[in-house]
Amino acid sequence: MKNTLLILAMLFFSCSKNEPVETKEDTELETIEIPTSIIDYTNLENWSFHPNKTTILPYYNLDISVINKDLQIEESIPIINNAATNTGVDVFWVHPTLLSTTQSISSVKVIPIEEQDKINIGLTIIAQGGLLSKYGRMFAPHYRQSSGITYGDNIDKELQANIIATSYSDVKAAFLNYLNNYNNGNKIILAGHSQGSYLIALLLRDLFDTNESLRSKLVTAALGGMGYIYAEQGKYSGGWFKNIPLCTNTNECGCVHNWASFDDEQTIPEINYGLPEFNPYLINSGLVYRAFNETNDWFVQDFSYYNENTSTLKNYIAPDASYNLGGDNNFIAFNNLYSVKHKREGMQKVVLSVSHNPLVNDQRPNDLEDEKSHPNYPNWGYHTKDYHIYLWALMEQIDEKLNNCN
Repeated sequence: MKNTLLILAMLFFSCSKNEPVETKEDTELETIEIPTSIIDYTNLENWSFHPNKTTILPYYNLDISVINKDLQIEESIPIINNAATNTGVDVFWVHPTLLSTTQSISSVKVIPIEEQDKINIGLTIIAQGGLLSKYGRMFAPHYRQSSGITYGDNIDKELQANIIATSYSDVKAAFLNYLNNYNNGNKIILAGHSQGSYLIALLLRDLFDTNESLRSKLVTAALGGMGYIYAEQGKYSGGWFKNIPLCTNTNECGCVHNWASFDDEQTIPEINYGLPEFNPYLINSGLVYRAFNETNDWFVQDFSYYNENTSTLKNYIAPDASYNLGGDNNFIAFNNLYSVKHKREGMQKVVLSVSHNPLVNDQRPNDLEDEKSHPNYPNWGYHTKDYHIYLWALMEQIDEKLNNCN
């Protein structure tokens, strides 16, 4: 079964309303109407994973084999699969951009669900976030993805806003279906990657940011592959979100983890103003708390586990389908193979910085090496491996949060 996790996806990602942002001029704001989704989320076919839908995930072996430098299994880490078990905690996952090259770069548009590769989407969710099923039921909707080119810097802003808002409307409808019919007071973990993370960020602002009751349910929001969350320099809230902070302690609940992984020798790219938080129509329509201020704001990423000092990356996690090293387990981990630190260059350049640092006579493969030939590498670094790099750190922090937060 583990051979089904051979992931061939390419991520093309050049890639009730809240109060609007005030502008300097007393003129009519540029706004759009957030559409109502046309997707029926009572139909389980519109979910990749759902506890009431028969899929592979609830029966999948999530145990992890830790592989030493001699390619031997050093230990096996058991992970209980609760994908269909009500533990009192639910995981709502939004998948990244998973489209063909033609779909992703042909034009600025939304891609109908029926034109998407649902098998690839399911396999990618398992590879990136399947281990989060240890915490409880997994809800992962299909949605009308925005083409990758939609997130480009030179796209008409009104058109861009309408396309992204359409994708967002599906994610919002799916979440409300879950919240109104299945939550029943459970705690919530929001998680996603790339386009999925940006859509979760819109959801956080739209539904959670001004709703204290909903915020009290939030264990954390894991926004992998997402840069450019901003606040006034020295602060960790008040930018994209008014009330939801960035996580600054490992056991803190109701906060955001966000990270974007780059090689330590890479140049940190300049700001991509094609991303949703910089779109005036999305800002003024209430999906972002306030506009970015280039003079006074800084970008922040999660540094609550790894800080500015170089340390060993704990348990880089990958599907075993490509390596066949894990025995009966579907996931493998490489401990002490990479070094990592939180790297900042000024106010508006910050990344999770990774370097390959093998032991003497280390036979383990460098799972990141092929990423350097990916077309998005100069701008997005190790983007497709963000969860492989940070998943163990994220899970250790979620464990702390569930043990320490009310």
